[in-house]
Amino acid sequence: MLLRPFLMLARGRLILVAVLSMLFVLFVFSATATESITDIGIYWHHFCGCAPDAKDTRRLLSIWSFLYIYLGGVLGLTLAPGINAPGMGTGGLGSGWPLAVGDTRFLLTRPIPRNSVLLRPLAIATAALAFIPALCILLLLGWLRLVHAPSLGYLAALLELVPSTYSLGPHPSLFSLLAASHFLRFYIAGFSVGLCSYSALTIHRWLNLSPNSKLRGLGMLPFIAFISGPGLLIGSGAFRSTVLLMPQKDFSLDIQPSILGIVLHFAFAAAVVFGSWKLLQQTEL
Repeated sequence: MLLRPFLMLARGRLILVAVLSMLFVLFVFSATATESITDIGIYWHHFCGCAPDAKDTRRLLSIWSFLYIYLGGVLGLTLAPGINAPGMGTGGLGSGWPLAVGDTRFLLTRPIPRNSVLLRPLAIATAALAFIPALCILLLLGWLRLVHAPSLGYLAALLELVPSTYSLGPHPSLFSLLAASHFLRFYIAGFSVGLCSYSALTIHRWLNLSPNSKLRGLGMLPFIAFISGPGLLIGSGAFRSTVLLMPQKDFSLDIQPSILGIVLHFAFAAAVVFGSWKLLQQTEL
């Protein structure tokens, strides 16, 4: 399966995802390891000497879903001049709409299987969501270790507040602490949220190609949710835990995202991708 043409089409978004991920990782580190995010000395020699705070541990573990909902949207959102689909006429939603079909019509006229138009960008987005934020985290940790930054020890002290790390014994490695504190499950939960965000924004383009005005109107719901949803959900307890897979703000440090919630998010993303495939099969240019 040749990915290079689709990588070329997505290169701008991939660069943006990498930049956003790195900025977010730096922000989270600054917000947890220092009293002021303008204190850049924590990246090599300076450290405030603050006592480990459970609030910082909660932020370090649970905030990744908030990043992923935007990363998925960046990879799935179509931002290009609209092109009228058959049956749209000259007015109504979707006619000249700035978030309409972008390069989708162009892709469907290329001599490639239609399933490739759906599956190859999905493969690229899945790999980008899985690895780019992780590489940014590893890059920061590698730099801190290289320069022997004292703030690296503070990160370890924050993770040692998680009850599941008590059995590791004295002076455990940072990666042992990450594993014992269930950081990977929080990361996978964020990844599942990102896939949901990507799939919901991707189906928007196929809905906008439909001659059915009701389906075109339905196609705006993912975009509206992407713009307004995170700001509304972040402060709501029920939606925060079920949609973003983020625990309550003052959650106990022995709480972690449920496996059922993660599986349901993956199932939702798969169902939306399947719905996109059915819409793609019925699209006529």
